[in-house]
This record gives sequence, structure tokens and C-alpha cells, in this order.
Amino acid sequence: MELTIQLEDGADVSLMKKILKQIKGIKTVEVSDEDKTYSWEEIENSEAFSKVIEQSRNQIKNGEYEEFSDELLDSIFNKK
Repeated sequence: MELTIQLEDGADVSLMKKILKQIKGIKTVEVSDEDKTYSWEEIENSEAFSKVIEQSRNQIKNGEYEEFSDELLDSIFNKK
């Protein structure tokens, strides 16, 4: 499991790391200046993705969807 904490500029990162390491169950503390990016495999295997797909399937099954023209989809995705 992973926990993300966003800190304000000027936050005492070393103090935060020391405090977090004292909590039972904390295995490691890593600091990153960049947002995490996920591979397609990580996304596909995530619980959140599974829930979205299930919700989408249920909406289609219940007739809760709209059909869009190819022209609209092309304009959204800048396809010419």
C-alpha cells in the first residue's frame, strides 16, 4: 500500500521523515519532487479502474449512455 502526502514549500522534510518512521507499520519513507506516473498495466490492474469499468458496463446495460458522431469524437481528440 502507498500513501501520498503533499507538502508545502519550505516544509521540514527531514522532520516529517523522522516522525513517519516512528509510526508502527511504516516500512519506508520516500521523498519525490515529481508526480507519480503509472504504467498502463498498473492502471488496468488497479481496483479503481475495475470499479470504473464495472460502472460503465452497468450504465450501458441500463441504457444510460449517449451515442456521439465520429465528427465529434474526432474534434475532441484532434483527429483530422
